Amino acid sequence: MSRYGKKRIGIVKALACALVLALGLAGCAQGQAGPSSAQPQASATSLASAEAPSPVAEIADVTTVAYLGPEGTYTEEAAKLFFGDNDEMMPQATVADALALVAEGKAAYAVIPQENTLGGPVTDYIDAFLAADNVSVVGEVVLPIRQTLMGLAGTDLSKVTRVLSHKQGLAQSAAWLDENLPNAERVEAASTAAAAREVAEGGDSTQVAIAAPGAADLYKLEVLKENVSQTDANKTRFYVVSKRANELPGYEGAVFAARIAADKLPGVLDAACSEGAKLVCVHDRPEKSALGTYRYVVELERENGFSDEEISRLKGIDALEYLGRYSRIEG
Repeated sequence: MSRYGKKRIGIVKALACALVLALGLAGCAQGQAGPSSAQPQASATSLASAEAPSPVAEIADVTTVAYLGPEGTYTEEAAKLFFGDNDEMMPQATVADALALVAEGKAAYAVIPQENTLGGPVTDYIDAFLAADNVSVVGEVVLPIRQTLMGLAGTDLSKVTRVLSHKQGLAQSAAWLDENLPNAERVEAASTAAAAREVAEGGDSTQVAIAAPGAADLYKLEVLKENVSQTDANKTRFYVVSKRANELPGYEGAVFAARIAADKLPGVLDAACSEGAKLVCVHDRPEKSALGTYRYVVELERENGFSDEEISRLKGIDALEYLGRYSRIEG
């Protein structure tokens, strides 16, 4: 599988070069932030459309990507959707470990779950992101989640006593479990893939896992029931995180953090949205120093993209900390 949008970017680059040669506009991109040598796509993309850069416009063709492992997680699926199959995938035991590799320069990017339509914000991972040093959001992936019940070959559901999954997987499948396995113990695992691996290695047909469909093939398990989620609308959003923030203008999403008392939040949001930005969501996380003081994650979107001037204005709002601008890929 090639990188998402790579073919489209190639066409855009060719058209941009043709336009430059035909109209003599080689200097039209002067004054824009230039890409590093490791990010060759940015210049041509900005020439073609400074207002709508591709989600991968400033990302090198081959790179290193850390994610919550082991192999077979939804996070790996999201990472491959965004980056393609040609990159070095680096599964990690925790989201904090993945973010640490980025902060230390040992991985160029990390992909972390952010929010699910059923389970809500993944607060542990949001906290890990907020605690990481010098990282920015450079992309977003929205992935349909198809929670799948799997077990050893020949597993009899009537004899199942334990169901293993990530806490989000258990939450998203709660209605199905209540109806079909009401007496089975629900056991949290570090990830859905870790749950599948534990069932495969345990050799116990009375325990099953809820995980991504690909985990069944990876760990040689039998699919016992497809799509045990509460709804077909089950989706998870993931952040793509890097040390280097996107520099091109025109991305439609931007994220900020605000460490303020709760009664100050409405004024900050009014100021942020006063020039046409739309509020997407606000996640509140305890600031951990005093009751009633939070660190809010504030996501904004703008139909025509965020210009450099608008980002500068937002950065100037008291209490807002800029955490990156990006575009979305949907699976």
